[in-house]
Amino acid sequence: MRRINILITIALYISSCSPSEKRAALPAKLSTDDLKFSVTQQPNKDNIVYLSSFTANAIPSWTFEGGNSTLVNDTVIFPFSGEYYIKYGASSGGGFVMGDSVKIKVSLTDLSTIKEQEWGWLTNGQSGKTWELDTLAPIGWYGLDYGKTSGQNWVYHPDYASATWTMPIYNYGSMTFDLDNGKNFKRISLDKTGSVASTCSCKFNLDLKNGQLKLAGCDMLFGGDYFSQSTNWSTLKIIEMKENSMILAVVRDRPKPPDGVCYIGFKFRPK
Repeated sequence: MRRINILITIALYISSCSPSEKRAALPAKLSTDDLKFSVTQQPNKDNIVYLSSFTANAIPSWTFEGGNSTLVNDTVIFPFSGEYYIKYGASSGGGFVMGDSVKIKVSLTDLSTIKEQEWGWLTNGQSGKTWELDTLAPIGWYGLDYGKTSGQNWVYHPDYASATWTMPIYNYGSMTFDLDNGKNFKRISLDKTGSVASTCSCKFNLDLKNGQLKLAGCDMLFGGDYFSQSTNWSTLKIIEMKENSMILAVVRDRPKPPDGVCYIGFKFRPK
């Protein structure tokens, strides 16, 4: 009799945890027909765009050039003329559903919407600004927590006068940033003879919130034999940015033993 009672108890426990019962308790997944939203441009200033989500019981997801948002109502400003796509999706208890994209056209460039002074330091606006390696102090090494109050917050700057091992000193070329109807980047790399070794042009983005400068298709300018020590030369950590000096760093994620992972920072000056 005791064995029968145990079997009945187990059967009741299994039935109470049945997958079909759990699935029945989950909210239904949204369909694309359930997604309701609007994208509206300000009539007299079409670079100002209003995003509104009307999908009930869901968290919106907006994706657009230069950023994203999860706000039900948001305002996005596009400084440059051109065509842009705004993607909309929504998350609910049933999961995430991607909806349609809306294409907008911005008729005029309006740099007055860019308020942070770092943009001017980096680019000099539409006119552009060209940077070269500061050969007096071209390189340094920084802990991954550099600038914070704890962790790997350290920096190493060698005695450049005697540290010839850091890199041969010559003109490695230049990087130019401008805001001439877009966020434009151009790199010209030179070899030891002063001849052009390579060039690259692409768009860039300055992410001041996360302290990053991102190149969309090019590697940064650098000096020395360090290329093999990093797998990413286009997502750059901003160690320092001023009007007349700038330090951009890559993660040394493939260090030579016995070195460890850290930032390699390259210092630049206006040309």
